Amino acid sequence: MSDALTGQLLALLSAVAFACSNVFISKGASGGGDRGVMFSVLVTMVFSGLLWLTLEGGSLGTGNPDEWWAGIGWFVLAGILAMVFGRTFLLASIRKLGVTRASAVKRLNPFFSVLFAFALLGEPITGLDGLGIVGIALAFGLLIRRSFQRSAADIEAQAAPPSLASYGWGVGSALSYALAYITRKYGLLLVAAPAFGTMVSAVSGFTFFVIAAIFVSQYRVNFRNMFRNLNVWLVLAAFTVSLGQILLFAALFYEKVSTVVMIASLEIFIASFLSVVVFRTEARPDLETYIAATIATAGVIAIAWN
Repeated sequence: MSDALTGQLLALLSAVAFACSNVFISKGASGGGDRGVMFSVLVTMVFSGLLWLTLEGGSLGTGNPDEWWAGIGWFVLAGILAMVFGRTFLLASIRKLGVTRASAVKRLNPFFSVLFAFALLGEPITGLDGLGIVGIALAFGLLIRRSFQRSAADIEAQAAPPSLASYGWGVGSALSYALAYITRKYGLLLVAAPAFGTMVSAVSGFTFFVIAAIFVSQYRVNFRNMFRNLNVWLVLAAFTVSLGQILLFAALFYEKVSTVVMIASLEIFIASFLSVVVFRTEARPDLETYIAATIATAGVIAIAWN
């Protein structure tokens, strides 16, 4: 199996893992507070550490010392972006928008990622890439339009569509994850050890929470309640999001950023199927949401086709 095909398969498996985690979060993350973010980072730290010891034999990917430390720095930054800001904003987005809408907004992730990969990594944007980006932007515009509308069914049920502000959490999550992909790739170019890089990122994310708990009371409360507020769904969410994170990190080792992100973003269909058909955690989305998701996925396919 070629490196490119390996990376693409890993990205697809990552999409399945992230889709499962989104549904589990929706089932278990009711109420306010941390609700599993710190615990999920802890699980990622332990899980990736075990993989590092078993699959990579504890290798530090040593080479040029200056390059090695620079790679560690990129891994640390990726951990803060993905495991602190990305996961926190994603949890808030799923609570406010539901799995399908939150997954649809997350399509901004490849939009940002392709632009960053072009600007920072020099990955080319072809005609199909441009069409894909336009499609993703159009899909997000449809979601914004829907946020200003109230259907007859919504009025009868006295449940308004999500407000425009609710979508901000999803945008913040997508931007954080997109930047994390770039910083991970920079780190992997310098330190070729995916599991080790994932562990370093998780350690940096968890360290951020520890330091924040010293100065911010809300973080202290979240830290004390890290295990108290857990339920079986949040535990499953922590393990699946950690698995998705590790698979995605490995995919970036074998394949370029834009292709990995586009394939991984297909999680929206998997998440929607699981939440509506299998677990029945939310009602079937309106037609416009599905149209937006379809257009976004068409944009993903156009970019991946390259």
